[in-house]
Amino acid sequence: MKVYEKSSLKLVEEVGELSEVILKVQSLQQSGTIEEELYDVLYYLIAIANIYDIDLTASFHLQVKINITKYTT
Repeated sequence: MKVYEKSSLKLVEEVGELSEVILKVQSLQQSGTIEEELYDVLYYLIAIANIYDIDLTASFHLQVKINITKYTT
């Protein structure tokens, strides 16, 4: 399995874990791990961006402009 495939799978895994933690916190079963899961999601997102040489800052600003046009008209 290639690095980008592993990173993509890990990102999906971490987003799933983040969702689970948020649901548990909402039901007052667990707290304190949302920050850890957000970090994991961010880590793998950045790893994938680095693999594909994507400037996340530029991508973010472009998407903000797109969303403003898309959702305010």
